[in-house]
Order: sequence, then structure tokens, then C-alpha cells
Amino acid sequence: MYSRMDGSKAFSRTNSICPTPEEKLLELVLSNDTDEIEATATKKLLNHVYTADGNKTILLRACIEEQVEAGTIETLIKCGADVRYADDDKWEALHFAAKRTDPEVLKVIINGLNAANVNINSVLANGNNALHVLIRHGNAESEEFDDCVKLLIKEGINVNLGDLKGISPIFWAAKKDNKAAVKTILEWGSSVDIDSHKLRNESARDLIIKKNLYSGKLPNKNDNNNRSNSKDIIDTLYNYIKIHGEKDFKRFFDENSCEVNLCDDEQSEWTLLQLSVDKGCKQIVEYLVDKGADVTKTTKKEPRTPLEIAAEHGFHEIFAILLKKYDPNSIIPNSVLISLVQYFDCEPHPEAGIDRRKCCELLLAKNREKSIELDINGSDSSDKNAPLHYAVRYGNAKIVEDILGLGASLGSKNRWGIMPVQNIEPELLKKHLDDCVQFDVNDKKDKEEFAITFNYRTLIPPGLEKAGKSDPEAGTNEHLVHETEVIAYMSKAPEFKHLLAHPLIVTFLFMKWHRIRWLFYTNLAFYVAFFASLVTYIFCYFANFDEPTSFEKFMRYLSWSVLLVTFVALVLRESFQILVLSMKYVKNFENLIEIALIGLSGAILFADSPSIDVRKQISSVAILLAALELILMVGQHPKLSTNVVMLKTVSYNFFKFLLWYSLLIFAFAMSFYILFADKSDKDNKFDDPVFKTVVMLTGEFEASDIEFKFPVVGKLVFASFIFTIAIILVNLLNGLAVSDTQMIKQDAELIGHISRAQHIRYVEVLLLGDIVPSNFLDKIGGVFGCCFPSMSWSWSVFKSLARKVCLFPHLFDNYEITVLPNRAGQIRYLKNQKRQKCCLGGCQNIYLDKETVQKINEIVRNRKEQSISDRNISDRELRELLELALERLYNIKPSQIN
Repeated sequence: MYSRMDGSKAFSRTNSICPTPEEKLLELVLSNDTDEIEATATKKLLNHVYTADGNKTILLRACIEEQVEAGTIETLIKCGADVRYADDDKWEALHFAAKRTDPEVLKVIINGLNAANVNINSVLANGNNALHVLIRHGNAESEEFDDCVKLLIKEGINVNLGDLKGISPIFWAAKKDNKAAVKTILEWGSSVDIDSHKLRNESARDLIIKKNLYSGKLPNKNDNNNRSNSKDIIDTLYNYIKIHGEKDFKRFFDENSCEVNLCDDEQSEWTLLQLSVDKGCKQIVEYLVDKGADVTKTTKKEPRTPLEIAAEHGFHEIFAILLKKYDPNSIIPNSVLISLVQYFDCEPHPEAGIDRRKCCELLLAKNREKSIELDINGSDSSDKNAPLHYAVRYGNAKIVEDILGLGASLGSKNRWGIMPVQNIEPELLKKHLDDCVQFDVNDKKDKEEFAITFNYRTLIPPGLEKAGKSDPEAGTNEHLVHETEVIAYMSKAPEFKHLLAHPLIVTFLFMKWHRIRWLFYTNLAFYVAFFASLVTYIFCYFANFDEPTSFEKFMRYLSWSVLLVTFVALVLRESFQILVLSMKYVKNFENLIEIALIGLSGAILFADSPSIDVRKQISSVAILLAALELILMVGQHPKLSTNVVMLKTVSYNFFKFLLWYSLLIFAFAMSFYILFADKSDKDNKFDDPVFKTVVMLTGEFEASDIEFKFPVVGKLVFASFIFTIAIILVNLLNGLAVSDTQMIKQDAELIGHISRAQHIRYVEVLLLGDIVPSNFLDKIGGVFGCCFPSMSWSWSVFKSLARKVCLFPHLFDNYEITVLPNRAGQIRYLKNQKRQKCCLGGCQNIYLDKETVQKINEIVRNRKEQSISDRNISDRELRELLELALERLYNIKPSQIN
């Protein structure tokens, strides 16, 4: 049993040995165990009504009991306690907190109401606001009573509100002889009306004078001398905004318009416009805007613009009013769109004027009309998320399409390196790729000049717009981006792989390959020279020839010279890749082969081996690795990539399954060694049981040469090996290889696109990467400080080559590629003739393959059919409406119209 504030008793638990969850939560609240409250509190427990005490929830009970701390009450609100629940007497948490006369508890409840967008003046109990309750029922003897009065007034409580009897708080204070309350209300409350509310023909002024409760000058609504101070006028306007006194605000503003300077209110914590937006006062906002208030003005304490505040709250009507004042040259803050999209999934509240979706639609429509300037790829300051990050996570398909339609990049990276493309739905991405294929639907498709434009703005990571052009005439830009990053991710994600066959992406990869193919052929020619010189050198020295002829001696020196030059070039190439890629380099199997090949080649060239036999062994392994590397390198060509993918896939799956069954194979090898090995027999086949067993996997049993010393067990084990391994396992592996091969052949085209995308991405990373890691340079700069010479940490030694790899804006303008499908898929260039020469191989005469042109024509045909269908539907609907109108107006039936 415990005591309440009113002195009554209440039981905290029942006679049950184990308390109920509701009783347990009440005990935790009374003991201020916030950690356990967070772990225990649920929505159901927080909404539980304790019927034995006037139908109060746990929050109301907490506000009543004096031993409950403010931190405990704050924990309850954070866990989801309803701050607007009212008991049988219509009292809410704010009223009980005011009665308790604890400013900390009162502040916590007010913060909870503000978080729920609840105006403090709307919380009434039978016409009494919190100030009424504090003065009438609070502990006036408490040292904190005055602090509670000041807190309520500061939060905008209506000091002139009359209760059901028409009595204002100051009248009650005067009636109760509360001199401190009267003084505080008069000094802290602006525009206190002490004459409007009267009881028995006696006003608050009369009571104050009669009881000598205030020694200062009482305010008079007809006395304008007390309003001569501009700061007092501004403070009064602030208070009107806080209590939503829109009519009083306009009246007072008009009466003192000569004293109000809207340019000086930034000296306060808020500007008048900022505060009116924050409180949701639409009429005041509209009034201030008409009076010429600056919609972009902020204060030092409140850096958010009124538009940002409206976006955060979702006040769509206020947002529309403010947005109209932005001209086409105005820049909308990045946080506006981010805030709207971030909380896009929140349900609108029309009664409170909150609808973030309407705000977002207004903003995007304004940007689409070029009426404002909006950084569609701008990120927030905390997690570096762009609007598209939040749209794909919290928005619907329509808002994602709208943001993509404005040019938002799918390659924008946040703080953790995550791109929006990683969270977008495949169907939505497919529709967007279709929308990026643009052409005039009304243009004749059979015309030779019929053009289709591929728009790649959303597939290119942001950054090109932010960099200045170093050569305006040439159109080059020093800021280069990884153009294939988004497509490379799609090539690795199973849900997006099929989209690489889309004509938009196929065309892009085709043009990128056309730009880098010279680099591929150069690299291939260099490696072929290395391979040929290595094989020639090995054969000239270790092929067991007799006395070498003069020609063989010449080939020895020639091959050694070429091998030395190509070996040094190979070392430099791999060293550059290691510097740029760091740890990613060693994760590539092909790179590991190259490292091993460099080691073996170096040993052949420079190491003096102890014996010729060791060098022969090294040479044989080097030839195999060099040949394997050559096959993998040739397989980087788009037309040959399918064959290499077959080799990689079948080999990987084969060895994966073989590794799984390796324990069984090893067990058979040990069994064979125990049963058939014979040290006295020099020709015994099972002296090396593991190797012999692996050979037997191919069907090389040599059963006639096996001596079965243990006929029953030996033959039984041997037969089990033949049945389990030679028949079942080997055929299973062969069937697996056939299945993989058939699957790869069916998707040969898609696999070719995937291989091309990944190879282009690898080349881009190498040429656009930093040869010295930026984090290493940042650490050096941090150590040496100002003594360290300032430089750009982006250091690419192959920037000139990187420009030749990039398409935008060095070869094409506006992130667009134009294709002429009726000219066999010819690429049209928008750059001048000088820029066309930058692409090796004759850029002005590039044609897409036949399959891609067919897919483009299919998109054109489908869209034209859809356009005709939509037009027919519109005509039919118009005719039906016309028939209905005529029938209703003139009683003409549809059959009589014709």
C-alpha cells in the first residue's frame, strides 16, 4: 500500500504471490527503474487503465505520485505512452503535472505534446487549461510554483482563456490572494487582459487593486504607451503566435505596424515567420508573407528556413504559400526534399493540415516546371543519404518515378557506400529503363532519320555537374566519375542481372567497349609477346636438344631479351594494380595466377637453381600458368566471354562437389592401401594410394594386375568403389557439367553483357583510381599539418587515358546517346567533328548489332501501340460523356445522335 498526493491510500499489488504485468510495471515506475521499464513496457501495458483509481493509465499515475521522477515519465512517453489520455474527470497528463507543481515533470509532458504536434492550449479539462489547474489546485507554497507559471507562459499558454464560468487564470490568482502568481502573469505574459472576464461585475483589475496584489502599473488595453517599445511589441506578437491567436495577431500587428520591423525580428530566437510556421498558423504565415516577410530569413539559434520547418512538420498549405515566393533563381535547401521523402510513409492528418505527400508533389512539380532550382542529388549532413535513398526505402513507386524522372542518380553513395539501386524494386527499375528510351511517338517510324535517344543521367553517379569545365571549347571536364558503377552492381545482383539485356544498357556497354577495346588489344598483344618469349626461352634451354645450332642460339638471346622487357612491363602493370586496388587485388583468382607467374618467370630469368631439374620443373609449371592466363585474358572479349564463363563455372562446381566427396575418396584410398599395398613388390600400384585412387576415378582400374590377398573383403571394397565413385559420383559430376553448360549456352547473350560490364568496370577502377591511397595521404596531412604541402588527394596518373574511357560529357552531351534504328542502328554524335576524332577507330561510324536494333524497334512498336490505345480510350470516354450529356439535357438517345 502507498500514499497518493491527496493522502488517500491505494494498493500496489494484489494478494497473489506473482503480481500481474500491469502491477509489475507500476512497481517499476514507483521505483524509477527506467531500464526495466524500457525492457518491460509494451503498448498494451502503457494503455492499461487502472480502474480502481478513476480509470487512469500508468502515465497519469506517474504524474500524480511525487516519488516518480521526471526521467521515468520521459521514459514512459518514449516507450509510447499516450499523453492525450483523459480520465473520468477529463484530466490529462498535463493537468496532473501542473497540479503536482514540478517544473521538470511539467516540461517533460509539454515536450511530449510538442513531439505529437499538440498545441498546449488545446489540452483542456472542463474548460480549464494547465495554468488554471496550476493556480487553482497547485501547491502555491512550493518554491517551484513560480517556475511552473513562467514555464507555461513561455510555452505559449493562453493567459486570457476563460473557463466554463468565464474566469481567467489571473482572476483565479487574485481570488486566491496569490500575489506571486499575479505578479508573474502580469510581468511574463504579454497582452494580459484583466478586464474582459468578470464575475459578479468584478474584474481581475478590481480584485488586484482591492487586495493590493500588485504594486506596479496595471496594463490598459486603451493605453498605447506600454507598447512603444519595439521589443515588447515583437514579444507580444510571439505570444499571439504561440497561442494561435491569429485574429489578435493581425489586429495587433495592424495597430502597431509602424513600430514593427520585420527585418529586426531575427535578433530573437525565431523570426515571426519561422515561429508561425512551426506552430502551424496558416493565416499568420499568409499575412506575414503578404506584408513582405523574407521567406529565406533565419536566425543564429534557428538556422532552418521557414520552408524547411514547414517540410519537417508536413504543413502542406503553409508549404504551398512559402513555395510560391521562391523565384526560378532561388535554391531550395537540400533538407527540404530529404525531409519530405524521409517521412513519406507517415499517414497524413488532414485535420491538422499535415500531408507530406502533397508537399512533396508541390515541390517536384515546381522543379519540373523549372520554377525553382533543386539539387536532386543533394545529401543530408548526417548519413549522406540523397532523396532517392529515402524514396526507395520509404516512398511509393510514384514518388520514386518522379524523383528519377528529375534526374536523380541511382549511383549516389551514402556514408556507408550504399547506392539507391541496391534497394529499388526490379520491376520499378525495368519501367524506369523503358522511360529512359525517349522518342517522338508521333514521328513516323519508317523515316530514315527517325531517332531514339537513350538518357543515362540516372545511371551515372553524380559529380559531373559540380566540377567546372577546364576546356569549354573541347567540352572536357576534369572531374571524372565511374560511369559503369551502377551497371556493374546490377551485373552481380541476381534480381537485376536480366536487365543487362535491356537496349539502354546494351548500347551503353557497347559504346564503353568501343572506347576501351584499343586498351584490351594493346594489353593482349603485350601478353602474347610475353607468353611467346617465355615458351621459346624455355624450349631453347630445357628441351633436351643436342648441340644448339646458330639459329637456336639466336633464338635464345632474342627470346631472353623480349622476355626480360615484357617481364618488367608485367611487373609494373601488376604493381600499379596492387597500388590502386590494394586488398581487392588479391581476392581475384586471375591476379593470383599472375603473381605466381611473375615469381616463376623471375626464377627462370634470374635465379641460379641448384640443378637443371629444378628449373625444368619450374618451367613446366610456368608454361601451364601462362597458357591459363592467356585463355582468361582472351575470354575478356565479349564474343569469347561465354566460353571462359563455361570453363570457370564448370570447374568451380566440379571441384566444389569433388571437395564435398573427398573424404569418401580418401577413405577408399586408405582401404586400398591396407588391402593391396605390398612393400616387397616393386611394381605394386598402391604404394601411392591417393594418387592411384584419383587416377581410378577416370576409369583406369587395371583390375587384372591387382592381387586380391583377401578375396571377399578386397573384391567387396573394390566393387563398392566402382559402383559408388566410378559410376555414381563421376556420372553425377559429368551430368552437372552438362547442365551448367546448357544453362550458360541458353543465357549466352546475357552472360556476355555481364562479362563485358565487369571488365569495363575493372578498367574504370584502374584508370580512375588513386595510385596513392587517399587515407594514407590524409594521415600524412594530419601529422604534418600546415607544413605538409596542400594538394588534391585525387591523383590519377592516367587521367588522359581515363578521359578516353568516359563517355560523358567528353563524347556525348547531356548524358544522352542518339541512335538511328532505320540506319542499321547508327550512333549519332552531337559533338563537333573535332571531338569525334578523340575516339580511336572512327567514332562517327559505329553501328549497334542487329539483335539490339530489333529490341529497340520492339520498344518503339509497343509504345506506339500503347499511345494509340490510350488515344482511342480517351475518344471513347469523351463520346460516352457527350452521349450522356445530350441524353440528360435533351432526352436524345445515343441511337439518335448519328
